[in-house]
Amino acid sequence: MKTSVKNYINTFIMRIVNAAFYLIFAVSIWGVLIRIFSLSNYNVTDLSHIWTNEAGDFCRLSEFGSQDSQRVYYMPDSIAPDTAIVLRARNCYVNFYVNGELLHEDYRIHSPLYGSSPGSRWHMLSLDASKEPVQLCLEVTACYSDSKGLIDNIYLGKTQEIYRKITSERIWGFVVSAFLYLCGLVIIVLYFFMRRGHTAGKDLLYLGLATFFSAQWLSAESVLWQLFIGHSEVIHLWGYTALTAIPLSYGMLAVHRLKGKLRTFSIGFSFVSAVGLIGAVILQLFGIADFHYSLIITRILLVFLVPLMIPLVLSYMNSGNENSKKHIIFPLLAVLVICIAISLIKYIQGSYGNYSSYVRTALLCFLMCLIVYQFNQIVTTFSKGMKADMLHDLALTDYMTGLYNRTAFNEHVPEYNHIIDSFSPLGIIQFDVNNLKKVNDTLGHEKGDMMIKAVADGLRYAFVHFEKECASYRTGGDEFLTVINAISADEIYHTCIQRLMQYCEDFNKQPDLDFTLTIAHGYVLVKGGKTLEEAIDEADALMYENKRMLKGLR
Repeated sequence: MKTSVKNYINTFIMRIVNAAFYLIFAVSIWGVLIRIFSLSNYNVTDLSHIWTNEAGDFCRLSEFGSQDSQRVYYMPDSIAPDTAIVLRARNCYVNFYVNGELLHEDYRIHSPLYGSSPGSRWHMLSLDASKEPVQLCLEVTACYSDSKGLIDNIYLGKTQEIYRKITSERIWGFVVSAFLYLCGLVIIVLYFFMRRGHTAGKDLLYLGLATFFSAQWLSAESVLWQLFIGHSEVIHLWGYTALTAIPLSYGMLAVHRLKGKLRTFSIGFSFVSAVGLIGAVILQLFGIADFHYSLIITRILLVFLVPLMIPLVLSYMNSGNENSKKHIIFPLLAVLVICIAISLIKYIQGSYGNYSSYVRTALLCFLMCLIVYQFNQIVTTFSKGMKADMLHDLALTDYMTGLYNRTAFNEHVPEYNHIIDSFSPLGIIQFDVNNLKKVNDTLGHEKGDMMIKAVADGLRYAFVHFEKECASYRTGGDEFLTVINAISADEIYHTCIQRLMQYCEDFNKQPDLDFTLTIAHGYVLVKGGKTLEEAIDEADALMYENKRMLKGLR
């Protein structure tokens, strides 16, 4: 009864502690989110829709479709102190003029590794305070003749306020990508960990890679990396390579999950994806054509990937009894289909600025469907593996002494034979307990068991400093065996035998002890030239010789 009450109290305390941690975490996150999304504190002017071209007509900044320079203008009435203009330019270069004077000239990429475009590059220009109207001019040059450059997120105000506003608008995409990064890395690490026990299939690896590449592309699309650390051309390349690798990783996942015609389709899909990826990388590295021009293949592959998404999710749903999670998966599938349809429509219409948000949502729903089922399978596999390991360890352990038993020794024999065959030194020590039968017959088996346990304790004490090099076994009723796998086997043997003799001497000094503990042993060092069995026989003979000597001394 007392134990039951104590368990209830401990459980209650642990729940209170966990609740406190969760509360602290929730309050911290809530405080950060309130700070980020407190719109009332922003004092920022959106300049996205008030620009004119050289003819004085209003123009949109999302349609720079030529490599010829174009100029757009804006006239603010006045500029307050500590004011800056911040904008995001995608696939175009921007020069800033104030009252006709060039204040900032965009840095152009000349490396074939990064291609022709800096990707999504943020620009910030500090403006001097002025009470008079100021003419702002942007000279824009698109990077590609076949694709529109765009400028968006154009804000005028204090730098800190602008950064807060941009972060609040894009933080969720960044958080989603960070979460997927974590999931991808965890899955990949779990694959290599579980592969050692032959309990992980290649589908686990490809799911991890697909999640990682998706996170890499989504994080580049969130453009917060570019805002806070710069180097937009590096992140642009980072995002393009990830996007090109996404079809291949998902295709290989489908190859290992699907069957029949769908698997045949997946093999062909993966082959085309691999050829496209290799070709795009070669063309980029040699400066023939950058990733932008090979993206048409990637986009086509992503369209063909859509029919594989639903069967992939269903393959996980049908792989076990997962009915309890179907109420989570079906809404995710519905959102997945809707987002894919909307993103395709947006892309066909040329709305490049906002279609990626639907793609991010679709990928997140798809990956969450797979991750939910995959982690459930991993937990099940780990549970079964832990039970199997526990049963295996029990089968290899002597119940009385806690040392290895003969079954364990037989399992380790191939390893020892390999060591002997490679002419590495291997020490064999055979032990025997003197007078165990006499103690059993005269004092009872309880005293005999005490003697056996004392021997096991003595071996643990003797070899305590060499646990990695030595393994001790109880091979019979009163017989023990220790194997020393070390170059310095002789030194270890002499050191540990001295400790064992000291242990026996101290043990026998106990008052009211009904028996005397003496342990005979025989030692052989093997360096090739004989088998393990021959070495054990030789050590056994030396042990009996030592046994007779000990009895003679008495």
